[in-house]
Amino acid sequence: MAIKKYHESRNDFQRNVALIPTSAHGTNPATAVICGMKIVLINCDENGNMIPEELEEKCKEHADNLSCMMITYPSTHGVFEAKVKEICDIVHSYGGQIYMDGANLNA
Repeated sequence: MAIKKYHESRNDFQRNVALIPTSAHGTNPATAVICGMKIVLINCDENGNMIPEELEEKCKEHADNLSCMMITYPSTHGVFEAKVKEICDIVHSYGGQIYMDGANLNA
């Protein structure tokens, strides 16, 4: 909701796409849907890391409507994204924000 309000404050009412890696905690897509977001999944490699090239492709495809990327840290696979800075930079370059879910750190 905070990211949605941020975009609305900039008159970007059309930004309703949330990118979510397939390694994310299961509540991430549910939360985004409750907030009115359209979910676009980003695949992960065999080690559970996001694929930056696919992320860039999805960002380009949804550039006008990109709202955010939700990342669970560490992922459900126990992965701390090796390229998290690059991933955040890609999303930011298309006007999106990052939501970092630390639920898996609770244990």
